[in-house]
Amino acid sequence: MRSIHISLLTFLVFCAACAQNPKTESEWLNKNTRELATEKGYDFSALKEAIGDKRIVAIGESTHGLGTYYAFKSELVQFLYTEMDFDILAMEGGLGDIMLAYQDIDSLSGLELRNNSLFGNFRAKETNELFTYIKEVSKTDRPLVYAGYDTQTSSGYFSHRLKKILRPYDQTLADSLDQRLYSYQKSYGAGYAGDSIAYVKHRDIFVNTAKMAKKILERHKTEIVSKHRLSNLELDIMNRTLSMFARSVDRPFSEWNNGIALRDKLMAENLNWLIKDVYPEKKFIIWAHNAHVEKANNIAGNIKFMGHFLKEEFGENYYTLGLFAHRGEAYQFWTQKNIPFDNSGMNHIEKKLADTGRQIAFLNLQDINRSEVTEVLFKTVTAYELENGGIIEFIPTDRFDGIISFKEGTPPIYNE
Repeated sequence: MRSIHISLLTFLVFCAACAQNPKTESEWLNKNTRELATEKGYDFSALKEAIGDKRIVAIGESTHGLGTYYAFKSELVQFLYTEMDFDILAMEGGLGDIMLAYQDIDSLSGLELRNNSLFGNFRAKETNELFTYIKEVSKTDRPLVYAGYDTQTSSGYFSHRLKKILRPYDQTLADSLDQRLYSYQKSYGAGYAGDSIAYVKHRDIFVNTAKMAKKILERHKTEIVSKHRLSNLELDIMNRTLSMFARSVDRPFSEWNNGIALRDKLMAENLNWLIKDVYPEKKFIIWAHNAHVEKANNIAGNIKFMGHFLKEEFGENYYTLGLFAHRGEAYQFWTQKNIPFDNSGMNHIEKKLADTGRQIAFLNLQDINRSEVTEVLFKTVTAYELENGGIIEFIPTDRFDGIISFKEGTPPIYNE
């Protein structure tokens, strides 16, 4: 009888050990992924634990065309603000457009703030609640500060403010400002077309416009500050935006296609300025595409993206999340069509996480030991990123600190 008890005990211990030590990749993923979806919305407790006391959380997205992402990220931003003391939301949009619009928040509704600052793809129903919330808490002792960092314009708000300032000093420049600033897009179009003459023409118009406007701000600073009641921050934003305009295209035709790398480098500089100089004691949420927030292992050859610079600068204080979706439809903004996708290939990270049965699977990639069952996270996997050409390849542990994958994705809802 005693030997039977011992054998039974040994068997139970063995079974427990088996349960605690997964033998396959799928078993390991089943054990280590967390479900973020609930019947009532989202459960962010696993993210809270993973983020800990880090100062910067960068939340990516595999495409700018999923309302599913926008709804999730909007709720996560509010959670990080209310539960984890993050005070700054920095979104992928124009430095001048976003930050000058936020300075005018007292005269704007939440949706007016969004629509006067962001690229059109973000002006979706799924972000309505977030911007209403930003407006509401702006009246409290602890606002959720809204900032931008892109070198591109994402709305007409910066030029709207600038034209009023320039008009008394150079009416011709003020009246033609929008047309002149559009030379940014024309220079890129000429580059794609291989038209070096048009490229140089529009590059020079854009650069010279930025330099001319900046010179007026510097020469008439005292009068401008007094007349328009500009704060030091507003003046700094205007000057910095114009400087970044000039730097963003100031390169020869032979290097015109280096604009992607240059944009990310300058966006990182803007974020460094915000994090270190403007809000040195605050915790930051960064909202952008996966490609911008990745910490390493870029998907475009030797390009160094924004997140690479931020990881180098802030180290363990920088936590980056890549967002993916298994199947659904995404809005492709350059064709204005919904594009179906189904990432069911065996090496797709989306399929591997969908196979766990979770609706929104979160996998923290920090401190994972490399082994036979975790090998997939240290090798090249495939995933779908619409704006990066479709199917891409990357090493999960190199590229992100955490991955969130949605089982289903739906396009944003516009005009509501």
